[in-house]
Amino acid sequence: MQLGNLERQRGQTMPFWVIGILIVLTLLFFVANYGASIIWQIRAQNAADSAASTSLTVQANLWNEENTILYSASLDEYRMRVINQAILNTINSATNVVGGCTGAQCDQDYASLVAEYNAALSGYNADIRLLRQGNNFTEGGQQSDVKKAQAHIGSNCSAGDYMCSFSYTALDVSNGNGQGNGKALPTEADYVACKNVPYVAPLLFKLANNASYKVIGRGAAAIVPVQTEAFDPGTAINPSTGAVYQATETQWASGYSAPAYWVDFSGLTVNLRWYGPATIRPYMGNLTAGSYTCS
Repeated sequence: MQLGNLERQRGQTMPFWVIGILIVLTLLFFVANYGASIIWQIRAQNAADSAASTSLTVQANLWNEENTILYSASLDEYRMRVINQAILNTINSATNVVGGCTGAQCDQDYASLVAEYNAALSGYNADIRLLRQGNNFTEGGQQSDVKKAQAHIGSNCSAGDYMCSFSYTALDVSNGNGQGNGKALPTEADYVACKNVPYVAPLLFKLANNASYKVIGRGAAAIVPVQTEAFDPGTAINPSTGAVYQATETQWASGYSAPAYWVDFSGLTVNLRWYGPATIRPYMGNLTAGSYTCS
């Protein structure tokens, strides 16, 4: 009798074990879904930030290219100023200029300096043409590149890349403040990335088929100066060659002394500013139903 009672007492614990296992499985389910939701929320935020930055990369690159051309134009203009002074020194002769022209070679030196000046002027004009082309968006298909960058957001992803898992909505891509046709290009962007994520194990608790929850990322970006530097091309060392970027050019008229007939770039400082997209606070207000799509 006593043995039978013990067996009956052991059987009474079975419901408690079943309830305990269900509680543990429920906790595991919620923990797994909570962890997955955090991961997907981080992915959604990264996707939205990347989309906003991608839409501005063409404009930022254009500004950086223009700064590079402006740097080249500054060097050409500096050469023209120095060569022009050498021409004046030749015209005024050595009686008033240290190292100036003397003797029968003055005409020959004058012609040589004028030819050098014209060559520098040609390079300067080429820089201005490139600036005009970039400003008017006629060089390299910049206008189409902007549209391509925006159209390819969330596409052409590699295997395992979650960027293509989201639907992207541009709340705003505008505020162009460039010159010429560049005004049409954006300098700010506000994007939404959205995805319906299925639960980790929806059938475990008899949830509806394809049960899911929505993750939304909101990101905005603007083109900002990322670096400003005062660059001295006549003294700064090029690490790839070990020499200065712009070495002193020796005089073209061999019979005369410095400094009347040479170009020393050590007196030139060029202020360079580089641009890139940076994350900013979303600026298009609160999201409303229907203002974005979700995959």
